[in-house]
Amino acid sequence: MKRQLKKRMTFEEMEAHMVENSIKVPNKVSVGKYARELGFSVYKPMVKGKIKFFYINESML
Repeated sequence: MKRQLKKRMTFEEMEAHMVENSIKVPNKVSVGKYARELGFSVYKPMVKGKIKFFYINESML
């Protein structure tokens, strides 16, 4: 099942999209670079004492 890009994606969703659509090995750095190539920026809020990684693309509707 192909994953669709959304306006806000978690690290895990972006990692799964990267595995399906590229040949790169997924890790924090490579997933972040892949997201930036697609026009996403990193958003790291602290939720319940833990930092969560989200990728946000403001240009998507």
